[in-house]
Amino acid sequence: MDVGESDATVYRLGDVFAKSCGASGVADLAAERDRVAWLAGTGMPGAVVVDWLESSSDGACLLTSAVPGVPGDALPPSAHGAAMRSFGSALRDLHALTDCPFERPLAAVIASAADVVRRDAVNPDFLTDEWRLLQPSELLSRVVAESPYVESVLEPVVCHGDACLPNIFFDPRTLEVTGLIDLGRLGVADRYSDLALAVIQLHDEWSADPAPFLDAYGLPEPDSRRLEFFRLLDPLTWG
Repeated sequence: MDVGESDATVYRLGDVFAKSCGASGVADLAAERDRVAWLAGTGMPGAVVVDWLESSSDGACLLTSAVPGVPGDALPPSAHGAAMRSFGSALRDLHALTDCPFERPLAAVIASAADVVRRDAVNPDFLTDEWRLLQPSELLSRVVAESPYVESVLEPVVCHGDACLPNIFFDPRTLEVTGLIDLGRLGVADRYSDLALAVIQLHDEWSADPAPFLDAYGLPEPDSRRLEFFRLLDPLTWG
């Protein structure tokens, strides 16, 4: 099965997940391996690295333990309220970690978005109906114009980098978070890069008011400008 937005392919082998890629994707998969290993050492719930297989010609395969539970997008509506609170608490704990060796500077993320736009590789499925009416270059211009404000209030923390519901696993009985997956973008970045994606996911996928999530996170009144900025920036970085 194909999972996530990368070019890797993921298979489940009992209690182990195997994520494989071709030669061109080895560096990205190795970066994810290192992030999985680092996060496992912090005590945060999640996978552990089981093995790493690499061939100079064929690519690589990352073997990790399966995270128990179910992804957030598989939870029934009756579970959403409690799950939002667990999600908020788990993200708060992640953002409280220190000494992370990985970084995602805002300038580098914007440069990545500019490259995706230049290659005409923006996926329209990731854009709102309103944004699809504009050229990707116009959307990028909005990001660039707003970036000085975001830089002026930057709050760097350890971010997941793709904090969407399929990447957050829950115990279906207790609704506690059991682990975070797809850590290829984990690194120090503005906390709103995670918050923006989480909030829009809760709205779009669960039709939910994110207040319980934000309350549990400890930010009941977030900065709407930063939420909108990172909500627009994220879809420009995949491609």
